[in-house]
Amino acid sequence: MDGKAKIVVACIVGMSIALLSGTAVAAETPGGRTVHQSTDFGWEANQDVTEAFTKLLEDGTLKAGDELVLKHTYRINLGNRKRARVLPANFTLSAVKGAGFNVYGLTQENKAPLPVLELGDRNTLRNLSIVCEGVPTKVLAPSRGAKYFRELTIFAKEKDDILIENCLLSGLVGHNIRLDRCRRPKIIGCRIVGGYWSVVLGASDALIWRCVFEQSTCDSIKTGAAPDGTACKNIVVENCVFQDNGIGDGIDTTGGFDHSVVRNSIFRRLGVSGLDIKSFYQPRSGRIEDVEPENHDILIESCLFLDTPNAIVLTTLDGGRRKGPEHALLNADNMKQYAVHDIDINDCVVGHAEKPLKSVREGGYGVNHPTDEREHMRAILLKDAYNIRYRNLRLSGERIMPVYVHSIGGSRQLTKEAAEAIDCKATGNILDEPSPPIEPGVTEAPFACGPR
Repeated sequence: MDGKAKIVVACIVGMSIALLSGTAVAAETPGGRTVHQSTDFGWEANQDVTEAFTKLLEDGTLKAGDELVLKHTYRINLGNRKRARVLPANFTLSAVKGAGFNVYGLTQENKAPLPVLELGDRNTLRNLSIVCEGVPTKVLAPSRGAKYFRELTIFAKEKDDILIENCLLSGLVGHNIRLDRCRRPKIIGCRIVGGYWSVVLGASDALIWRCVFEQSTCDSIKTGAAPDGTACKNIVVENCVFQDNGIGDGIDTTGGFDHSVVRNSIFRRLGVSGLDIKSFYQPRSGRIEDVEPENHDILIESCLFLDTPNAIVLTTLDGGRRKGPEHALLNADNMKQYAVHDIDINDCVVGHAEKPLKSVREGGYGVNHPTDEREHMRAILLKDAYNIRYRNLRLSGERIMPVYVHSIGGSRQLTKEAAEAIDCKATGNILDEPSPPIEPGVTEAPFACGPR
């Protein structure tokens, strides 16, 4: 009997034993990785698996390198939980289309919530739907007064090579994803609905591709601390859609965005801006020398900004000065090093489609405090940054101001001397050729995303 025949016979014998015993057996791949089906453990559709799932992880049934395939949607309770549900390293959690977890037991009182899933190194989440219950659909339409649950759905700290692929994450929670000081994470093909800061991205060498972010109460993506507490860097956001946020931005780079790219993405119907490129220095040590400069060498290319008061905002903030003039961190000597700088904005379209043209405070998408020119929208709001370049900018609609310079130097946010130390301006050209037709109310993405 040759080797292949022996393998076939062994498989048949194993299947026969399992059938005779009435017990399902997990499959083992040629590489030794065990693939479990949720039905192997007797889980039935809509069953509460809160304790069962935790036990499988804690007793070692689900080991490093294994995969668990969810065959149905199951319920998980977040209430009164004392320990995190941590996935082992190299573990894959996947699902057939439409399967996943419905999460209940969320509260607004929990000030130290545990996540639905805490990830380990090289974890993969694929085709998974996680929907947080108890939030009526109508509440997901964000507003300044919207309430949200404090919980978070997916969390990882100081982990490498995480992949979240073709997932649906939905709920009015604090964060759908929070990655703290992680390296090389990838979020690909996901639909992410709700969240206050929907994705908190503390990372270096990250890829976010073909994702839809919608109905966040505040920001869709907010950068945080990268590995070693440095600024986030080497991030690529490509072919994504950011839409229908409340009071925030598509991407807010408070935690840095050095050497990064945003390309071929759509920002529409956002309450403040598409991109808020913002350096906010507030070192706990009180020494600016201990902080890495943030938000420089950024490329924004072939993006569409629609119906948002400001397409791109560029700001440098001195958090020390908020405590009093004697605590100022930025001055004429160091401002050029730490200010937002070297930003290239190429081949972008800025316009509006929603009518009537009303300000945000009036229920529209226009600026709340226009200048004497009565602009409805601004392509670039430049507060304090330098070496800002735009090329082949196209405008769609009337009352769009290409560049508005409005320094905050001399305020409690930044000294006048620091602001005057940089050449705060943007240079570039605007094309006369018409932009592509823009239709109001569009929510579709030009790509497939979510579970499949």
